[in-house]
Amino acid sequence: MQEEIFKNLINILDQEISLYTEMRNLYTEKKEILVKNNILELSKIDTKIIENYESIKKIDLLRLDGIKLLGEDVPSMTKLIELAEKRCPKAVSKLKEQQAKLNSLSSAISVLNLTNMKLIKHGMIITDKKLNIIIESCAPKGTVYSDKGKEDNQNMEMSTIIRDV
Repeated sequence: MQEEIFKNLINILDQEISLYTEMRNLYTEKKEILVKNNILELSKIDTKIIENYESIKKIDLLRLDGIKLLGEDVPSMTKLIELAEKRCPKAVSKLKEQQAKLNSLSSAISVLNLTNMKLIKHGMIITDKKLNIIIESCAPKGTVYSDKGKEDNQNMEMSTIIRDV
């Protein structure tokens, strides 16, 4: 019975690792899209990320249900491995391997997510600067002709009631 529970948990964890690997790949693809500033592709990749996240949530619930069958509180992979050492020694090596993969994937996803957030912030700064340049180039400039008929640029200030008071 215990061996079957651990076997089921290992299969669920394999599926979870597969989904997290896909998530890492999606975040890597998103980073490339952000660098290229391709807005249309960004929307598509964000949709894929959300779909993958929903799949991860579903498989996580399956894993939690499988852990409940053990009859003990198992808050982490380390605790699950300790429990496997007592109840199903055959599963220990596979669980340790899965723990290492999950740790590696978690670190990679965190770094990619931080990188993507920084790229988004940088993109917003660049967009803001471009917008300011466009606004400045399109804003009317006051011109006055000198007595020699030459154009003389002047900054025209706007007066408002609020400013004058």
